Amino acid sequence: MTSDQPRPGFVTAAFWCWAAAAVMLMVGGLLTASVNLPTVFRAAGVLTAVVGAAMAFLAGRSRNGDNRFRRAAVALAVVTSAWIGLSAALGVVHLITLLAILPLIAGAVLMTRRGRPVQEEAQ
Repeated sequence: MTSDQPRPGFVTAAFWCWAAAAVMLMVGGLLTASVNLPTVFRAAGVLTAVVGAAMAFLAGRSRNGDNRFRRAAVALAVVTSAWIGLSAALGVVHLITLLAILPLIAGAVLMTRRGRPVQEEAQ
């Protein structure tokens, strides 16, 4: 079933930002998990990869217009950005994972924008 109104362009842009961030999180997390580090840091890499998969799932569902998934995706993006930023101080975050903060924040900002009201046509 299709909606009467087209999807706003910023929703599509937010989806692609989150999709890129999800791929970056998964790749960076798996790279961190595969190197010879202590178990705690390897577990953090696996957790980062799982968060990337969850972000991809939530981004797909929020693109379809479900507000619950949209709010969950924004919350996950903000928490993930804060967590990666704090763990970067320890120096155990891969560079790809650190760069994923930028599209995460951009997607969260774009997804929380309000759409323009539909203007009535002049008669």
